[in-house]
Amino acid sequence: MKSIDLGGAWKFRGLRPSGSLPRGVNTKAFRWMDATVPGTVHTDLIARGIIGDPFYRMQENQVQWVDALRWEYRTDFQVPVGMLRERAVDLVARGLDTFATVRCNGRRVGTSADMFVEHRFPLRRFLRPGRNTLSIVFDSPVLRSKQMEKEHGPLEVVLEPHRAFARKAQYSFGWDWGPKLTTSGIWRAISLEAYSGGRLIDPVAQVLSATPGEAVIRLAAGVRRHGVRPLSVRVFLGGPDRAAEYTREVRGGGIRFTVRIPDPHLWWPNGHGAQPIYSAVFTLLDGGEVLDEQAVRFGIRTVRLLQEKDAGGKSFILVVNDRRIFCKGADWIPSDNFIPRIPHATYDRLLRMARDANMNIIRVWGGGIYEEDVFYDLCDRLGLMVWQDFMFACGEYPETPSFLRLVLEEAEKAVTRLRNHPSIVLWCGNNECEWLYCTEHPGSSPDDMTGAKIFRDVLPAVVRRLDPTRPYWRSSPFGEGFPNSEATGNHHQWHVWSEWKDYPEYEKDSSRFVTEFGFQGPAAVSTFAAVTVPGDRHPQSPVIEHHNKQVAGTERVIRFMAAHHSLPRSFEEFVVKGQHVQAEALKTAAEHWRRRKYGTAGVLFWQLNDCWPVTSWSVIDSALRPKAAYYYARRFYAPVLVSIRKREGAQEIWVTSDLPVPLTAEVEVALMAFSGKTIRRKRRPVRLKPDASLNVTEVRWIGEGARADRYLRVRLLTRDGVIGENRLYAAEPKHLPLPDPGLRWSVAQMSRRLFAVTVRARRLARAVRLEVDREDVMFDDNAFDLDGGAAKTVVCSTGLTIRALRRRLRVEALRGAESV
Repeated sequence: MKSIDLGGAWKFRGLRPSGSLPRGVNTKAFRWMDATVPGTVHTDLIARGIIGDPFYRMQENQVQWVDALRWEYRTDFQVPVGMLRERAVDLVARGLDTFATVRCNGRRVGTSADMFVEHRFPLRRFLRPGRNTLSIVFDSPVLRSKQMEKEHGPLEVVLEPHRAFARKAQYSFGWDWGPKLTTSGIWRAISLEAYSGGRLIDPVAQVLSATPGEAVIRLAAGVRRHGVRPLSVRVFLGGPDRAAEYTREVRGGGIRFTVRIPDPHLWWPNGHGAQPIYSAVFTLLDGGEVLDEQAVRFGIRTVRLLQEKDAGGKSFILVVNDRRIFCKGADWIPSDNFIPRIPHATYDRLLRMARDANMNIIRVWGGGIYEEDVFYDLCDRLGLMVWQDFMFACGEYPETPSFLRLVLEEAEKAVTRLRNHPSIVLWCGNNECEWLYCTEHPGSSPDDMTGAKIFRDVLPAVVRRLDPTRPYWRSSPFGEGFPNSEATGNHHQWHVWSEWKDYPEYEKDSSRFVTEFGFQGPAAVSTFAAVTVPGDRHPQSPVIEHHNKQVAGTERVIRFMAAHHSLPRSFEEFVVKGQHVQAEALKTAAEHWRRRKYGTAGVLFWQLNDCWPVTSWSVIDSALRPKAAYYYARRFYAPVLVSIRKREGAQEIWVTSDLPVPLTAEVEVALMAFSGKTIRRKRRPVRLKPDASLNVTEVRWIGEGARADRYLRVRLLTRDGVIGENRLYAAEPKHLPLPDPGLRWSVAQMSRRLFAVTVRARRLARAVRLEVDREDVMFDDNAFDLDGGAAKTVVCSTGLTIRALRRRLRVEALRGAESV
């Protein structure tokens, strides 16, 4: 196999329309300019100074002409004579966004109408020795999808209805957390591949069964051959302590056989065991000549979806290696509107932060993309299971023959590309399509929805045929009866927040598996500062409101802030208090559902990350700065959780364990004064079965008429010390007589990049936050409460010197009258 990478420097230009120009167009875009491939037209225009940064202030509004034009990309490349002697030369375009026509040396090669799939165009007959020219013209995705909507009739679709006709990342048309930046371009790698004898197609190592004693693996690969010579495939199978080699003759369209691996090293989700990775190297041979070679990495594990009737309806439990797994995680969206500029380091940081927050599952949301290979590789290594949506979201979809053909090809290519990853544990048809339809049409069936054929028939058939070892689920949410039932299936909880209900309402929800719930919190002040001017930094300035895409988003943030805090007197206070409310909301929900284990078997909040600077539901903003809610998640997703459930006149103390072994501990309940004095104390031994949740005791120390300067502190103690703690206050923060905490802190160097920051409080310190205005700074804990007279040491990772860290570190907390 010979190849030529066609990425790098290209030229591009806008094509002048025959009619009137789009409003606001910069006519300089119609001349040839330098481009970068992979890339997008927006990032190329930014690099050339034709448009400004759409994230800055409200400049998004000034670039809406970009998606109304057609764009041409062109490159010249050299083809050596030897490459033309091969039987086949293919143009391999791994991602064309979206409606594209490809020409080589002026002759039409093929077209694309799906952003998500790899295209392989036979190119040999179009090539000549030496210099060749490749041109790709991208039609306007907005005008093309609107034309299709006009031809086939409108569908019921949230936001931009025409988007459903384009097989393109749906969020690029705008969403309730992201800007409208509808891209075009060569967004993934593009190359030439030349070969003669044959090539391998979609090699797979499929785990048919796995126990600690033996695993059965199906090894298979397709072969595209040129000629009649006999071919064979050699498979080298390697693992943590095993290596074996197998050779099979190619018969028909490929090879397929099973092998047995004794005493396999099983792959486990984070918190349940290790993540050993095996490899299978497939080599296509013509006698002794190597024609093609491809390696796949895989993990040995089984997964199934357990659904059994019980008193509450029907369970929804993921079972890995015959062990029930309580799922703790978050939803994932693309980390930038312009995907080609996301570095691998961003994926690495975000997913490691998820792992470090004790998450074991990530849901790839159906309005984004089938993620980059690095995403799934990292999830494999970190033990993050992946709930993988197919790319459909919030609306009906066409059922025309041409659209269904696109969907079938897309699903087949997505499944074959991703099925070797042990992290993927479930395929899901879409995001919220059936739920929204049945909400708008009370009494209707999900099968009445246009597009039902895709999710009921097409997608599950692809999964059964190409990846039968994983479950398929029709939608998120979905269940028996109404698609968003609490009794069966999975659930999206948006009564809270979206319907203006406050977060204590979470405790009324008895859903079986929650794949979306959330509360907005602002990005960090520094993140907003990078895209605003000082005069913008007010919660209700036009620019800050523009950077919240939900209808009445800012109004909701202020409404819920007012329920718990005094109103902010500065933009910094707005950020701090907004993040605190978000954190307390997610904590309330997650602790409630974890106490219900396995009545509820999964908790995934919306959302982990962001694609631009914004007030949104994310717990990590677009500059990779964690919000208070991220640090809360590290605590409420801990393997062992101690929590407090309020009920009439009493406080129940619960211990929840994800450990596969029994837990022996002692729970300590104390009534504390803000000074740090212990007023009352109670201790109770705890013996908890593996993987269980239990109400271990209760007290009646905080209730009607309780003093506001008293609070409940609960700690879980073992021989190793305190392994969990929680607090309950007698009033909302706005009504607490918070004292000056008298914070003091010191910094000591542990290693070149690690520092120990010790914080001491003379009196109760609420919502202690450590801040350094630098993107590479990371704390292992933050946004915590500190009792009077207590100290806490936090590990800080940064490239700063100790002197610079001491100078730039800020340590603050909520104070009297709730200033910050």
